[in-house]
Amino acid sequence: MKNKIYDTFSSGFRPGQYIRLGDNTILSLYLGKDDKGNYAFEFRGKYSPIKISSSDVILVKQLKSADNYILQFSLDNNELLEYFCTFCEDLFDSTKAIKDDEIAYKMLSERYFSWKKLFRPHAGSMSDAEIVGLLGELLFMDETMIPQYGVQATLSSWTGPEKTHKDFSKDDVWYEVKTINSGKSTVRISSLEQLDSDIDGYLVVYDLEKMSPSFNGLKLNQLVQKLLHKMGSANREEFISKLSLYNYDFSPNYDNFVYSVVGCSMYLVKEGFPRLKRSDIPMEINKVQYDINLSELDDYKL
Repeated sequence: MKNKIYDTFSSGFRPGQYIRLGDNTILSLYLGKDDKGNYAFEFRGKYSPIKISSSDVILVKQLKSADNYILQFSLDNNELLEYFCTFCEDLFDSTKAIKDDEIAYKMLSERYFSWKKLFRPHAGSMSDAEIVGLLGELLFMDETMIPQYGVQATLSSWTGPEKTHKDFSKDDVWYEVKTINSGKSTVRISSLEQLDSDIDGYLVVYDLEKMSPSFNGLKLNQLVQKLLHKMGSANREEFISKLSLYNYDFSPNYDNFVYSVVGCSMYLVKEGFPRLKRSDIPMEINKVQYDINLSELDDYKL
């Protein structure tokens, strides 16, 4: 998802050329290209520098000018320019209200340390199943949770990355999100605890069809970008931290996994719903996985 910073970079820069960013006359923030021609974000000010190491994708330099220090973040992989622009936008947003160089430097450093978790391409180390699983949770977040509860409450309720038994839990309701391949008639429940509760909850099932890489469909990186913009500066850090628990990063390889959303169904999990509960299973049995036939759930479908 392109933003204003992307448009600014697209206007063209020579190596070593920068323009000032934003209306904050106290802080000196710049966009441009470093001496090697890499897209770059710079902060220039009076502060006490700390050690900041580069990532696999973002090069970090701290330079000393006649009057100031310069903190420079440069992109080393142009395939990730859109994501770098979102990163720069977050750096800018996080310092809008700051009037002190030392505080701004600390804020920029902390934001970089958070974003660094996503700028560490592992050549697409998530499996197909992990990709579609995360897609389902993010779709549900985008389409249902945020409109209903707002961004901050949604993030607090999202516990799927922490390997809890339910993907989302808010107040007195919970949601378990599953993603199936198009045409599949069953959904896999991978543990007893996923649907076991004395409180009514919801089973949400997304039906995705895998398409060719050239298809204009759903991609993990694009959905993450969309949500990063929705999060706003105050919530991006928590969102990034939770994404990193999935071992997600901005690898371009994920763009080869493209899906069409065939449909989404929601079922009320209440008394009588066909599920296994811990109380029904002998204690000697430690782990149970089972499949539910979706065609038999019409009485619970919303």
